[in-house]
Amino acid sequence: MQITDIKPQKRKNRFNIYVDEKFSFGLDADTLVKSGLQINQEISQEEIEKLVKENEFVKVYDRVLKFFSFRPRSEKELKDWFKKKQVGSETQKLIYQKLKHLGYLNDEEFTKWWIEQRTTFRPSGTRLLALELRQKGVTREIIDQQLSNLAIKPFSEHDLAKKVAEKKLKSLKHYSYLEQKQKLASALARRGFSWETVKEVIDEKLEK
Repeated sequence: MQITDIKPQKRKNRFNIYVDEKFSFGLDADTLVKSGLQINQEISQEEIEKLVKENEFVKVYDRVLKFFSFRPRSEKELKDWFKKKQVGSETQKLIYQKLKHLGYLNDEEFTKWWIEQRTTFRPSGTRLLALELRQKGVTREIIDQQLSNLAIKPFSEHDLAKKVAEKKLKSLKHYSYLEQKQKLASALARRGFSWETVKEVIDEKLEK
């Protein structure tokens, strides 16, 4: 088989490769340059399949990096993304291995980051944190370990609940004591704080 033409596609940085006067496959510019393909060059079916796989890997990997650029991702989030984008199993495996090797895919680090973000920007109780992380596919073992680390930090769940309560109370000034108590309890419960913590904080913040 012989490469008889290489034509640019309408899509930027994409090229169509023709073999024996017929369209055979498409390549990104980077893969084309790296391959060194030229018109009149002999090429085997095995070489074509290898180039197509390499091109698929590069294309998907670039998209995965964009997916990770917004925030860290859990392994489950990556698998869900693969499924949504209908990525082939072989390409999935190669990208998964590369991300693990580079340290981009690590559920322990992801969990640590998630907890730090929540406690800093949207304080939540350990129940809600655990639920969110389970939904991200993180194992209970990793969640328990990272939440136990949270317990020994300068702030406790009680402190986080107080932070939420103080902010919420600013919008409850015109309500009666009973209404404030009910609304504050609901707000804290929705954030995943235990009822014991909710009661302690309400008693502390709404002293008659």
